Amino acid sequence: MSVRYYLITTVLVLALTAAISLWREKHSWKEILGVMVQVIAALVLIAALVAGGAKLLVMLGIAQSGFNL
Repeated sequence: MSVRYYLITTVLVLALTAAISLWREKHSWKEILGVMVQVIAALVLIAALVAGGAKLLVMLGIAQSGFNL
Protein backbone atom coordinates (compact mmCIF):
# COMPACT_ATOMS: atom_id res chain seq x y z
CA MET A 1 0.00 0.00 0.00
CA SER A 2 1.01 3.55 -0.59
CA VAL A 3 2.37 5.75 2.18
CA ARG A 4 -0.51 8.12 1.42
CA TYR A 5 -3.03 5.66 2.89
CA TYR A 6 -1.04 5.30 6.10
CA LEU A 7 -0.86 9.08 6.48
CA ILE A 8 -4.59 9.50 5.83
CA THR A 9 -5.41 6.79 8.38
CA THR A 10 -3.10 8.37 10.96
CA VAL A 11 -4.65 11.80 10.48
CA LEU A 12 -8.14 10.29 10.68
CA VAL A 13 -7.35 8.47 13.95
CA LEU A 14 -5.76 11.56 15.49
CA ALA A 15 -8.62 13.84 14.42
CA LEU A 16 -11.29 11.46 15.72
CA THR A 17 -9.37 10.96 18.97
CA ALA A 18 -9.02 14.72 19.50
CA ALA A 19 -12.68 15.39 18.69
CA ILE A 20 -14.01 12.63 20.94
CA SER A 21 -11.60 13.55 23.76
CA LEU A 22 -12.76 17.17 23.68
CA TRP A 23 -16.42 16.14 23.44
CA ARG A 24 -16.15 13.73 26.41
CA GLU A 25 -13.88 16.16 28.29
CA LYS A 26 -10.98 13.73 28.66
CA HIS A 27 -7.83 15.49 29.82
CA SER A 28 -5.27 12.99 31.07
CA TRP A 29 -3.01 11.06 28.71
CA LYS A 30 -4.37 7.77 30.01
CA GLU A 31 -7.95 8.76 29.17
CA ILE A 32 -6.95 10.05 25.73
CA LEU A 33 -5.02 6.84 25.03
CA GLY A 34 -8.14 4.86 25.94
CA VAL A 35 -10.17 6.91 23.46
CA MET A 36 -7.51 6.30 20.78
CA VAL A 37 -7.66 2.54 21.37
CA GLN A 38 -11.44 2.67 20.99
CA VAL A 39 -11.16 4.67 17.75
CA ILE A 40 -8.65 2.20 16.30
CA ALA A 41 -10.81 -0.75 17.35
CA ALA A 42 -13.85 0.84 15.70
CA LEU A 43 -11.97 1.46 12.44
CA VAL A 44 -10.67 -2.13 12.41
CA LEU A 45 -14.21 -3.41 13.02
CA ILE A 46 -15.61 -1.30 10.16
CA ALA A 47 -12.87 -2.53 7.78
CA ALA A 48 -13.52 -6.15 8.80
CA LEU A 49 -17.26 -5.76 8.24
CA VAL A 50 -16.72 -4.26 4.78
CA ALA A 51 -14.28 -7.01 3.80
CA GLY A 52 -16.56 -9.71 5.21
CA GLY A 53 -19.57 -8.25 3.43
CA ALA A 54 -17.65 -8.24 0.14
CA LYS A 55 -16.64 -11.88 0.64
CA LEU A 56 -20.23 -12.82 1.43
CA LEU A 57 -21.51 -11.12 -1.72
CA VAL A 58 -18.92 -13.01 -3.78
CA MET A 59 -19.85 -16.32 -2.15
CA LEU A 60 -23.55 -15.71 -2.83
CA GLY A 61 -22.80 -14.89 -6.45
CA ILE A 62 -24.15 -11.36 -6.20
CA ALA A 63 -20.83 -9.63 -6.84
CA GLN A 64 -17.72 -10.48 -8.80
CA SER A 65 -14.44 -11.28 -7.13
CA GLY A 66 -11.71 -8.67 -7.27
CA PHE A 67 -12.09 -6.75 -4.00
CA ASN A 68 -8.55 -6.64 -2.64
CA LEU A 69 -7.38 -5.19 0.63
